[in-house]
Amino acid sequence: MPLRSPVSFTNALLDSKKLTEITKFCWLFCLCAASCFGQEPTRPTVDGKEVLLMADENLLLYSSGLKQVLQMPARYEKNPVIPNDNPWELAIGYCSVHRDPITGEYACWYQSYAGNRAQDPTRRVTLCYATSKDGLTWTKPKLRLFDFNGDLDTNIVLVGNGGRSVNYGASVLFDPTDTKPGKRYKLAYWDFTENEGLQKPGLCVAFSPDGIRWKKHSKAPLLQGSYGEPTQPPFSNESDHLPPGRPAISDVMDLMWDPVNEQYCIYSKTWIDGPDGRRFWKRAVARTTSKDFINWSQPQLILSPNSDEDQQFHGASVFYDGGLYLGLLQRLDLGGFDRGGSGNMPAELIWSIDGLHWDRPFRDLFFMPINKDKNSFDAGCLWTSANPIRHGSSIRFYYGAYPGWHADLTASPTGIGLMTIPLNRWIGLTPENRIGQTTLKPVYLEKETEITINADASEGEIRVELLDASGYRVQGFSSDVAEPLHDDGLAQKVRWKNDPLKPLSPGNYQIRVHLKQSTLYALCLDRKKQR
Repeated sequence: MPLRSPVSFTNALLDSKKLTEITKFCWLFCLCAASCFGQEPTRPTVDGKEVLLMADENLLLYSSGLKQVLQMPARYEKNPVIPNDNPWELAIGYCSVHRDPITGEYACWYQSYAGNRAQDPTRRVTLCYATSKDGLTWTKPKLRLFDFNGDLDTNIVLVGNGGRSVNYGASVLFDPTDTKPGKRYKLAYWDFTENEGLQKPGLCVAFSPDGIRWKKHSKAPLLQGSYGEPTQPPFSNESDHLPPGRPAISDVMDLMWDPVNEQYCIYSKTWIDGPDGRRFWKRAVARTTSKDFINWSQPQLILSPNSDEDQQFHGASVFYDGGLYLGLLQRLDLGGFDRGGSGNMPAELIWSIDGLHWDRPFRDLFFMPINKDKNSFDAGCLWTSANPIRHGSSIRFYYGAYPGWHADLTASPTGIGLMTIPLNRWIGLTPENRIGQTTLKPVYLEKETEITINADASEGEIRVELLDASGYRVQGFSSDVAEPLHDDGLAQKVRWKNDPLKPLSPGNYQIRVHLKQSTLYALCLDRKKQR
């Protein structure tokens, strides 16, 4: 049956410790293999399986007669999974979700805005906590850690400093590799702190042994941030009280662990100057990195709106999967200096091979669109998360939402929503007319390698053949002796009449996939037996 509806989930997309150990082992193995067999090192694998996403054009030698298509997520029909039903939850925004790989239980941290409801300024924006056994039905525990207007039965786990303005952010990372148990959970957020008689905003961090009891780091801000009125940039001799460089971070932060470079990354909102040179014209995205979560690099501008159609880039939630950095780019529909536009904020799917330089082929088709139902909680702004959850054959995207930038929050619904896609179905290749083929760059194969494809051939056919490293067909593995595939499945086995690959000599081969009225999303090379 076609895999078009949401299905069940289980595991976190990234288990940092496991991925780090496996990545190191696999790269070491691949380097040894390269010296033995004379081929370039292959990509890192997890559990012996190498996933080749069709979104990664660096894997493809070329394609003929094919075009890229975007897999659209499905909204969970019972959204929101976490509604705003507490007095301190006037508006729910950013969120992070973690699934325990052992117990299977979920934890969610989300930003809750109370505004003028709060009698204490430190409670205007709080970090709240919820748990779930299945990721669909959630509980807000009464933790009795922080009160709200005298009521101690709250699920609040962190409050702001109560300075000049409010704190923002709910970007939590579970880090099992940290040797200090008290720092297994890490939080990056924006707040104001008192420094030399001035209220300075910027990056603050906190640590926790369980995700519930948090300790703020003594030094803050670790990076000074910036926002304000549209004026010309100060002269260099007038900038002592300002961030040391531009661009500077601002009040949106998405935290991720980069397993390739083994570093923490924050993708933060920043600002670019307008046509007349004035500051704070439009929002853009900058990146800063750290090896120890305390010392952060000077932010680097990586994504900026270059046309009126781009509107503004309010933030980017980035994660690593299948050899690619994938991102959910928040596209805020406002003009320069926040003039004009609807104030809606859907999300665009982008991807990169290094986390710095990004491909945006679907800038005109939103991966996570706003809800067309104007009365829905997610009919305006979607606040994406940098930690989608993988479970079985699907991936879950949790997001905070409220009806619009200029919404009347006292009368509007808000909460945490859920969208899903089938596993590894980010981008597909499909014929522009009826048929097409894609040829991959050489990969190392031997008889124990099992090849499966993630594809929808329910209305057509797919055949796979092998070419040698020089581009010539291999006898016994051509498309005319391949078993045709006609199903919609995530792991369809590739076979030939002489299957398994017993006559195949170890070496480098080009994999060619022939498509007829079908869509290919990924290939998987299972090297368990080789290892």
